[in-house]
Amino acid sequence: MGEKGEEEMTNRILVPLDGSSLAEQSLSCAVTLARELLAEVDLIRVIWVPPDILDILDESNSELNAFAAQLEAEASRYLAALVEELGDAGLHARHAVRRGPPADTILKYSEQAGIAQIVMATHGYSGIKRWTHGSVAERVLQAARVPLLLARVSEHVPARDWRQPLALRRILVPLDGSSMAEQILPTVTTVARALRAELVLFQVPFATASGWVAGEWYAPSLGMFDTAQEVAQIYLNGVADRLEGQDLPVSTATSVGPVAACIVQYAEANAVDLIAMCTHGRTGLARWALGSVADRILRAGTIPILLVRAQ
Repeated sequence: MGEKGEEEMTNRILVPLDGSSLAEQSLSCAVTLARELLAEVDLIRVIWVPPDILDILDESNSELNAFAAQLEAEASRYLAALVEELGDAGLHARHAVRRGPPADTILKYSEQAGIAQIVMATHGYSGIKRWTHGSVAERVLQAARVPLLLARVSEHVPARDWRQPLALRRILVPLDGSSMAEQILPTVTTVARALRAELVLFQVPFATASGWVAGEWYAPSLGMFDTAQEVAQIYLNGVADRLEGQDLPVSTATSVGPVAACIVQYAEANAVDLIAMCTHGRTGLARWALGSVADRILRAGTIPILLVRAQ
């Protein structure tokens, strides 16, 4: 597949793979999004020769080039087979093999190819460890100019067949009351509309420095807590009204406790299929230290998380 030009197919989803079955689990999310967003799927595999291998090759250019060429050929065959399977599933797909440091190479390809969204696995082991995939995902997130969907995978969880439809019907959207956190809304509303999914606007209310600070409890007075909850609910209702005006199904919820734990617990207890939030912001977002919140959610939960780097 992949004969359509970029003029016809501009909505493109990039899926970095390293050849392992664990990394392939991100295809479930990518395929679901591609079908509903009418997007093309770009598969990329980055060939990176680690320093210890370079030492073995004694930095011989001829040996290095031969070794890299062999890896590229294997990677191309692997991706071509997946592209064919995606084509059989009715999706437009293409593949690319590139050399270089994984994160930098993924980002460079994303910008040059006009990628709209990146979907990748993180926190895996064995095959994924070849890329130290968690750190690659972190570096991609820090510099990506497009939304990044991370699917947490593990050797201890049975692999999901990406060919099976993935239900993404409830999307949890954590907000902290700041305009920066709301930068997730344009992305998540587009996804929700395409998936016909419900948006659940979520906040962990906090008061002042004597109350909620970065999601930690400092025993505020009962009255202060009531005020914080009321303010949170008024805020969420206002955002919900705006989104309902766009014909989107929306509900709201609040919870008490550390922010990351509250998000994970609510998501797992309420049939949430996807968490969508901003990260790496400043000012208002610093109240949640949202970068670390996203990291804690990834480490503690199993639900995919869609991240947009706040500007």
